[in-house]
Amino acid sequence: MHRLRSLIPSANYLFVFEAAARRQSFTAAAEELNVSQPAVSKTIRFLEDATGLKLFRRLHARLELTAEGKRLYTETREAFDHLHMVISSLQKKHSSDVVRVSFSASFIQLWLLPRLKDFKAKYPDVSLRIEESSRDDQDLMEEDIDLSARLGKGKWPGTNAWHFVTEEITPVCSPDYLKEHGPIREPADFLQHPLLSFEERHRTRLGWREWLERHSVSVARLKQGFVFTDALGSIEAAVLGQGVALGWKHLVHDHIAAGRLAYPYPKPYLSGDVIHIIMPAQRIPKRGAELFRDWLIEQDADNAALIQG
Repeated sequence: MHRLRSLIPSANYLFVFEAAARRQSFTAAAEELNVSQPAVSKTIRFLEDATGLKLFRRLHARLELTAEGKRLYTETREAFDHLHMVISSLQKKHSSDVVRVSFSASFIQLWLLPRLKDFKAKYPDVSLRIEESSRDDQDLMEEDIDLSARLGKGKWPGTNAWHFVTEEITPVCSPDYLKEHGPIREPADFLQHPLLSFEERHRTRLGWREWLERHSVSVARLKQGFVFTDALGSIEAAVLGQGVALGWKHLVHDHIAAGRLAYPYPKPYLSGDVIHIIMPAQRIPKRGAELFRDWLIEQDADNAALIQG
């Protein structure tokens, strides 16, 4: 119990006192508070009895604050104003803080945007600032990022990490391309096709050379049809029938489900790594960031990719 309670049995006494002192009328205070005038008068009497202070001089036609009453009114008003400011600020932060999230361009375009409507329908008060990132080693605190994603084992200094999706990589091409060029039965057969590649300056991802080597295929004759600076470009080029790209299952899932892409060699390569949702560990997360994190995890990207994979 706060020690103020030993001096004033009810905080309501102060609300009634503030209204009466500001309006300088028990009747006007009663109208403002939607109570009777005798109720206001009785409450002021209780406050004076509890504090042992004479707060008003009751003149014939009006009320007048005593010196003690003026001091208490000034302090009460300032305390109420401060509490109003604090509570309003907290409510504004709780409801409308902008949550800054950062992902690769491919994740934003291929996975997040098609599902974002569901998040906004569930949490319309959460404002997201969605930023494209070209690197995995962002300092979330320094760059003021509330939430991001990172590929690895889930242990990074200064971050909390949650499993989002297991990394599975499979070649993809358009159904028309596959129909025109015929089936691809062995990994080595890919050397006969235009391979759509990407090389990101600040992010390391498995490319065609590594994928072929892991399938025991010599890459001495490797010819890359096009090289993009982001996986998004290579996957969209595959949709347009310009060759074969490497597709991360969760990223190409919607294209596969819609028939825009197909798996010419459906056996996925599992790297053993996991894409994690990460948040800075050094600060208390915003409510909106927690809601967005939980929503991402609820999408169950591992199983969603396998259902139609």
